[in-house]
Amino acid sequence: MGCCKSKDEVSESLLETLAEHTDSINCMAMADDESLLVTGSEDKTARMWTTQDSAGSECLGVLEGHTSFVSCVYVFDTYVFTGSNDNTIKKWDMTTCNCDYTYEGHTSQVMRIICSGEYIISSSKDLTAKVWLFEAEDLDEDENPCIHTLRGHTKGVHPLIYVPAGETKIVEDLVFTGSADCTARMWSLSSGECLQIYRGHRQAIMTMTADSDARILFTGSADTTIRSWDIRSGKVLKIFDGHTTPIMCLSVVNKLMYSGDTGGMARCWAWNLGDCTQEYRGHKHSVTCLKFYQGILYSGCGDGKARGFEAKTGTLMKVFATKDPEVVINCLAICNNTMFTGSRDGKLRVWDIKSKGVHSPDLQNDQTKENQT
Repeated sequence: MGCCKSKDEVSESLLETLAEHTDSINCMAMADDESLLVTGSEDKTARMWTTQDSAGSECLGVLEGHTSFVSCVYVFDTYVFTGSNDNTIKKWDMTTCNCDYTYEGHTSQVMRIICSGEYIISSSKDLTAKVWLFEAEDLDEDENPCIHTLRGHTKGVHPLIYVPAGETKIVEDLVFTGSADCTARMWSLSSGECLQIYRGHRQAIMTMTADSDARILFTGSADTTIRSWDIRSGKVLKIFDGHTTPIMCLSVVNKLMYSGDTGGMARCWAWNLGDCTQEYRGHKHSVTCLKFYQGILYSGCGDGKARGFEAKTGTLMKVFATKDPEVVINCLAICNNTMFTGSRDGKLRVWDIKSKGVHSPDLQNDQTKENQT
């Protein structure tokens, strides 16, 4: 498969522009060993890419079969799972690119997928989350692969978290869902019972994450606030005020939390104190995704640029940009000093992030505008 690099995308940091998708790249997921990247697209397909080939990234296979766009992807062992606007989830064998099973039961777009090994968990705009058997292809035709439908939300369910027992003090596998109904919920994976409801946000919950000990849940909302919750009691611990537009993304790294909003602001918080310790300025559109890597906070933005900020100081270190005004970055992933960005123009771009210095003529302008803000 070819690498298509146009002349107007010349940049010392840009290694490759992969244009096999024919429409927007909506989502991506990295394999646990970081050897494989999967992208899902508006073109109804998912594609698998190498990440560690010295000769460059290559498309290893195309996963075709959905009848509408791919909205979420997940990689587990030798399988890829895709969720789609056609209301289905598909399980693919990555070695053959064959679809081993299609999970049918949702009545609206599948928003997120997580795999526990024994189960697959999905959220949907149909107001539910569902728990499915991983080995569904072994079932008889009259057996239902869906073992639980998690009902209770009154609007679409989007963010999804799975917390396994054993890694923390949690004694059972838990699922957390966030919804446009302004609430989050905790569920028992084994029984499907709702164990806790987290109420307090005034608008839709857009994104969620948890601390490494699974004691605290963090929710980011369209009401411009982030809240931390005691997972067991459901009590609000802190309300993080400071953003002025809806929260798009959250990431917790040790005792710090990073957040991005639709107004172009990213922030760092000491979440145990509730204090904002740093701001990351310069974005001209929504901050769509954030990734902390080796002391640098990388952001993807609706203005078509990815940026690298020194996490401690907020200093803008790099701008990764093309001259194409139509680029909107929807997702990013990082491994081995390489960043992958998926954008609305359908192109997967591969960037070198290990080299020193700045490789964009736009950086000086961005820094000047930041200082004037």
